[in-house]
Amino acid sequence: KRVVSVFILRCQNNHDGAQVALFRRCNQMPTFGGHWAAISGSIETQHDASPLAAAVREIGEETNLGELLGDYDHLLQSGLHVDVARENSKGTFGGRMIRVYPFALTLPAEDSSLLSKIEMRGTEHDEMKFLTVHDFLTMNLQCVPSLKRAFHHATSGTYLDLPQEIRDWEGDRVNGAAYLARKAVDLAAAHTQNGELLTGELSVAQSIAILRPSMVPIVNVMNEFDQRITHEGYDKIEQIRHELLKSLTDESHRCVELGYELLLNMLESKASSTEFVVGTFSRSSTLKSILKRIIELSDDAPKVRVVCSQSTPGDEGMLMAADISSASYMPDDEFQQQILDGKIDVVIVGADCVLSEKNGVVNKIGTAELASVCKQAGVPILSSADRWKLWSDIYCPPLEVIFELIPSELFDHVLVPKMLKNNSI
Repeated sequence: KRVVSVFILRCQNNHDGAQVALFRRCNQMPTFGGHWAAISGSIETQHDASPLAAAVREIGEETNLGELLGDYDHLLQSGLHVDVARENSKGTFGGRMIRVYPFALTLPAEDSSLLSKIEMRGTEHDEMKFLTVHDFLTMNLQCVPSLKRAFHHATSGTYLDLPQEIRDWEGDRVNGAAYLARKAVDLAAAHTQNGELLTGELSVAQSIAILRPSMVPIVNVMNEFDQRITHEGYDKIEQIRHELLKSLTDESHRCVELGYELLLNMLESKASSTEFVVGTFSRSSTLKSILKRIIELSDDAPKVRVVCSQSTPGDEGMLMAADISSASYMPDDEFQQQILDGKIDVVIVGADCVLSEKNGVVNKIGTAELASVCKQAGVPILSSADRWKLWSDIYCPPLEVIFELIPSELFDHVLVPKMLKNNSI
């Protein structure tokens, strides 16, 4: 069963003053009657194209925010989904697992009276109250399952009290998903203690996962960490850490081998007297390894040259060029013009997430425009990913502002080990 849960927030200059709206479900409701909740409801697949569409619909049905704000889609921030296990769902929905897609709707700060103008609509709720976030997180009222955890997911861990080194890791906007996933394993192992949960029913690993939900390797490896801790025990933490790091490394190596082989095939089909130019975008440790291997062939003809797009915002392409000897970088618009002029033979980019059923690839913002330019110019563009980047849910993960979803058809190949097929994921 898939549902949405929307937390209406009014933020002050500091976290202590932030308020959240809660709604009590009527006793007559078929599920969780008398429980406190956020605005919530089922995703109606025949009407709702996405969890966001369901969230917008539910807000319109259960509050007057549409009248107060007009268009409020842009105010909604999505968080990583929360799974409520069968044993915690209290027999609702036939005892099925409930997958909650949480959202935070932050009211415009310039209208301080807006919170007091919110009214309930419909028949689902009989009471509404506004609490400070602190009071909400410490209250003992009867709530729907995992409500506080869903709040932390919706707000991407903003109100969690986390160690500073985890916050520092969260702020890394330079390194790619593969590197950050390895760091996440080390942090989860170092800060996990026997049976300790953080505020809001979250383990350390779960708290790390919700901080960077667009980077699916982090989410997947943190889920695996928690599952193994649950089944194998806290005394196995170091062994679990070692084995997960090994798996991340092994899968990355398989990905590197696959990308290298495809570039090598393209290189060998190139006339020996001409230069072979590989373009890339952003900064990925996996791509770095692929490109370094292909550059090693530069002593043979044709000569291999790597060009990095600057990758604004963030300028990760400049850092990538500094990481690879003999590589150069150029502004994004100049890079695209080089593609249109036929001066780049192939473009290879990374991926932070690969959706199932050819539903797209998540990567840094700007990738879609770059892929469209490649299509226009007839220059092949490849996306390289390993199995840790495969996303199992039917909906795209939450997208941080620096990421976007790129249609699979814009790529000539999405490279996942054992799945090297044209336009196939």
